[in-house]
Amino acid sequence: MTKYEVIVSDIRNKIQNGIYPVNEKLPTEPDLCRIYQVSRITVKKAIDQLVYEGLVIKRRGAGTFVKGLTAEHHGQLTSQTSGLFINLNKTNVKSEIISFDVKPAGEKVSEKLHIKPDDFVYYCIRFRHDDKKWKVMDYCYMPINLIIGLKKEILYHSIYEYIENDLGFRIQSAHRIIRAKRPNEYDKKYLGITDTDPVLSIEQIGYLDNGTPFEYSDQHHIGDDFEFKTVSIR
Repeated sequence: MTKYEVIVSDIRNKIQNGIYPVNEKLPTEPDLCRIYQVSRITVKKAIDQLVYEGLVIKRRGAGTFVKGLTAEHHGQLTSQTSGLFINLNKTNVKSEIISFDVKPAGEKVSEKLHIKPDDFVYYCIRFRHDDKKWKVMDYCYMPINLIIGLKKEILYHSIYEYIENDLGFRIQSAHRIIRAKRPNEYDKKYLGITDTDPVLSIEQIGYLDNGTPFEYSDQHHIGDDFEFKTVSIR
């Protein structure tokens, strides 16, 4: 890892292990320079990455603080728990592959994945469901240079297991934005809904333990079939 990635990993681990509790101020940039024996530019780059990941927040004139679930950030929910990936542990999920392509990332996806617009990504559309009521449309992008060797047969099972067990990466965190949307044609066909039925969109960026984004996805759930539970601790 580069010097700034080492700093990001160390501070991230300290936040997750409670060494830097929620709402606590981090050491100042000069102090971090001394602690890690690096330049201020390197420290600033590391802090900017932690801000992007949603782990810390800069307060003008006050410093950098560990971010918590406060009303100040009600527009975006950041979860610092072990249950980071929805349905990651489901064992009875069946997947139908609607589309699986390799294409240039484009402006929006490249911004989410920190790659160039002309870099190639996998783009897959899956209809996922269990034996009961749960079903979802999954629209997912992954950088081809990072998640190497992804094949169609893997998509029928768990991509996350392939990433961790076969590629040897460690999945660390996920940032989500949850909003209501109008259904697209795939949603209407596979979820069995109409134009007037909203879907609950869970837009997600997944990160490896070195801070690298490996996934940008958008899951569409039937609006009244999905229940989201969270606990806020002051």
